[in-house]
Amino acid sequence: MAKKILIIEDEPVMLKTLELLFRKKGYEVVIATNGKEAMEQIRRHAPDAVITDVMMPYLPGTEIISRLRHELKNEKTPVVVISSVELDSLVEEVFALGANDFIRKPIVPAELVARVEKLLVS
Repeated sequence: MAKKILIIEDEPVMLKTLELLFRKKGYEVVIATNGKEAMEQIRRHAPDAVITDVMMPYLPGTEIISRLRHELKNEKTPVVVISSVELDSLVEEVFALGANDFIRKPIVPAELVARVEKLLVS
Protein backbone atom coordinates (compact mmCIF):
# COMPACT_ATOMS: atom_id res chain seq x y z
CA MET A 1 0.00 0.00 0.00
CA ALA A 2 1.33 3.43 -0.96
CA LYS A 3 2.37 5.87 1.73
CA LYS A 4 0.01 8.81 2.10
CA ILE A 5 1.33 12.38 2.03
CA LEU A 6 -0.70 15.45 2.92
CA ILE A 7 0.43 18.58 1.08
CA ILE A 8 -0.80 21.86 2.56
CA GLU A 9 -0.20 24.79 0.21
CA ASP A 10 -2.36 27.76 -0.74
CA GLU A 11 -0.50 28.66 -3.95
CA PRO A 12 -2.21 26.64 -6.74
CA VAL A 13 0.80 26.16 -9.04
CA MET A 14 3.07 25.03 -6.20
CA LEU A 15 0.36 22.71 -4.87
CA LYS A 16 -0.19 21.05 -8.26
CA THR A 17 3.56 20.74 -8.85
CA LEU A 18 4.10 19.00 -5.50
CA GLU A 19 1.03 16.82 -5.95
CA LEU A 20 2.21 15.58 -9.36
CA LEU A 21 5.78 15.12 -8.11
CA PHE A 22 4.77 12.83 -5.25
CA ARG A 23 2.13 10.95 -7.28
CA LYS A 24 4.79 10.25 -9.91
CA LYS A 25 6.96 8.75 -7.15
CA GLY A 26 4.13 6.38 -6.21
CA TYR A 27 2.68 8.14 -3.18
CA GLU A 28 -0.99 8.64 -2.43
CA VAL A 29 -1.44 12.41 -2.16
CA VAL A 30 -4.04 14.29 -0.15
CA ILE A 31 -4.18 18.08 -0.52
CA ALA A 32 -5.37 21.03 1.51
CA THR A 33 -5.36 24.70 0.52
CA ASN A 34 -5.79 26.21 3.98
CA GLY A 35 -5.20 25.37 7.62
CA LYS A 36 -8.78 24.48 8.45
CA GLU A 37 -8.99 22.03 5.56
CA ALA A 38 -5.59 20.64 6.57
CA MET A 39 -6.81 19.70 10.04
CA GLU A 40 -9.86 18.00 8.52
CA GLN A 41 -7.63 16.03 6.14
CA ILE A 42 -5.29 15.00 8.97
CA ARG A 43 -8.22 13.64 10.96
CA ARG A 44 -9.84 11.96 7.95
CA HIS A 45 -6.78 10.43 6.26
CA ALA A 46 -4.09 9.95 8.95
CA PRO A 47 -1.25 10.78 6.53
CA ASP A 48 2.17 9.14 6.78
CA ALA A 49 3.85 12.53 6.24
CA VAL A 50 2.82 16.19 6.10
CA ILE A 51 4.33 18.92 3.94
CA THR A 52 3.10 22.38 4.87
CA ASP A 53 3.69 25.99 3.97
CA VAL A 54 3.78 28.46 6.87
CA MET A 55 1.68 31.34 5.58
CA MET A 56 -1.77 29.81 5.15
CA PRO A 57 -5.37 31.06 5.30
CA TYR A 58 -7.36 30.28 8.48
CA LEU A 59 -4.52 28.54 10.34
CA PRO A 60 -0.81 29.10 9.73
CA GLY A 61 1.52 26.14 9.33
CA THR A 62 2.88 26.73 12.83
CA GLU A 63 -0.58 26.19 14.29
CA ILE A 64 -1.09 23.07 12.18
CA ILE A 65 2.12 21.59 13.61
CA SER A 66 1.13 22.54 17.14
CA ARG A 67 -2.33 20.99 16.82
CA LEU A 68 -0.97 17.84 15.20
CA ARG A 69 1.58 17.34 17.96
CA HIS A 70 -0.43 18.46 21.00
CA GLU A 71 -4.18 18.26 20.38
CA LEU A 72 -4.03 15.09 18.30
CA LYS A 73 -1.11 13.66 20.33
CA ASN A 74 0.67 12.74 17.12
CA GLU A 75 4.44 12.82 17.62
CA LYS A 76 5.29 10.30 14.90
CA THR A 77 4.03 11.73 11.61
CA PRO A 78 6.94 13.53 9.93
CA VAL A 79 6.30 17.20 9.15
CA VAL A 80 8.31 19.10 6.55
CA VAL A 81 7.84 22.86 6.46
CA ILE A 82 8.39 24.79 3.24
CA SER A 83 8.43 28.58 3.31
CA SER A 84 9.70 31.67 1.55
CA VAL A 85 9.92 33.49 4.90
CA GLU A 86 13.58 34.14 5.64
CA LEU A 87 13.51 34.57 9.41
CA ASP A 88 15.77 32.42 11.56
CA SER A 89 13.23 32.81 14.35
CA LEU A 90 10.63 31.03 12.17
CA VAL A 91 12.97 28.10 11.61
CA GLU A 92 13.57 27.86 15.36
CA GLU A 93 9.83 28.09 16.05
CA VAL A 94 8.78 25.31 13.67
CA PHE A 95 11.41 22.95 15.07
CA ALA A 96 10.39 23.82 18.64
CA LEU A 97 6.78 22.98 17.71
CA GLY A 98 7.81 19.57 16.40
CA ALA A 99 8.61 19.92 12.69
CA ASN A 100 11.12 17.39 11.38
CA ASP A 101 12.57 19.49 8.56
CA PHE A 102 12.49 22.98 7.02
CA ILE A 103 13.15 23.90 3.40
CA ARG A 104 13.22 27.45 2.08
CA LYS A 105 11.43 28.26 -1.16
CA PRO A 106 12.13 28.06 -3.98
CA ILE A 107 12.45 24.35 -3.35
CA VAL A 108 14.42 21.83 -5.37
CA PRO A 109 11.89 19.07 -6.06
CA ALA A 110 14.39 16.19 -5.86
CA GLU A 111 15.66 17.51 -2.52
CA LEU A 112 12.15 17.67 -1.06
CA VAL A 113 11.37 14.12 -2.19
CA ALA A 114 14.67 12.85 -0.76
CA ARG A 115 14.06 14.52 2.59
CA VAL A 116 10.49 13.21 2.85
CA GLU A 117 11.59 9.70 1.89
CA LYS A 118 14.36 9.78 4.49
CA LEU A 119 11.86 10.75 7.18
CA LEU A 120 9.44 8.02 6.12
CA VAL A 121 12.04 5.27 6.59
CA SER A 122 13.48 6.54 9.86
